[in-house]
Amino acid sequence: MPETTFHIPGLRTQEDADAVMFELQDLPCVSLADVNLGERTAWVSHTGMIAPEDIAAALQEAGYEAQVQSA
Repeated sequence: MPETTFHIPGLRTQEDADAVMFELQDLPCVSLADVNLGERTAWVSHTGMIAPEDIAAALQEAGYEAQVQSA
C-alpha cells in the first residue's frame, strides 16, 4: 500500500491536528493516518485508488495547505 507524507505548514494547534486527522480518516481509500503536530506533517497509508495529489486537494478544501514531501 502506498504511503505518503505531507508537510502542512498551517498545523499550529491540537485542534488543527484533530481537524486534519478527521479529514484524512473521512477520505475513501485511506487505511491509516497519523498527524505529527510538532513536525507539521501527516503520514497517510492509502490504496492506489487515490493519488497523493487528491489527498492534498482534500486537505486544501478543508483549509490546510499540504505539500507532498519527497523521500
